[in-house]
Amino acid sequence: MRIHGEKKIVRRALVEHRSPYGKYKDILREDFAEICGYCGKSEAVTKNAFETDHFIPLKYAPEKEEDYYNLVYSCYECNRKKASKWPSKDKNIQFVNGEGFVDPASDDYDNHLERDTNGNIIGKTDVGRYMVEKGFEFNKRPMREIYKAMQLIEKKQQLYNKRKSVSKDELQEYIEADELLAKVQRLLFENKE
Repeated sequence: MRIHGEKKIVRRALVEHRSPYGKYKDILREDFAEICGYCGKSEAVTKNAFETDHFIPLKYAPEKEEDYYNLVYSCYECNRKKASKWPSKDKNIQFVNGEGFVDPASDDYDNHLERDTNGNIIGKTDVGRYMVEKGFEFNKRPMREIYKAMQLIEKKQQLYNKRKSVSKDELQEYIEADELLAKVQRLLFENKE
């Protein structure tokens, strides 16, 4: 299963230069389908605001600080875990000895990482395993629970869309389930800043 599910991440072409790089966040958010480019987490399942990560860290490519094609829409956790890690220490070398990172907007991302049927993120290659174990530490984070919460929210939306075609009794059951899900969602995921 793909990390990003059915969502396709594609950075748009011909972006006008913006300064500082934070001014790209609105279009980056759209291009990344409102999910973290690295772990696929939806904005709906986090209390923390999403951030703008530099794929090649500024430490190794300061000239790419405002380069839209070096930016990744990232959840707080992935941005902190990746930080300035870049195993090759050379902006022109993405991997060294099976360690490195894959740009999540590239077609190559799915060749290195996938989700198992439980929603855990697993590495399919040495680079993928590096990203899971050292780069983002997906293996130490509750990726399965986050995935399940995202599925729950999606199912809730599907129920909401179907509510007009059910009987009054079924509608009452839906309303009760919806209220419970809304309470759980507020408890777990509100207060984003």
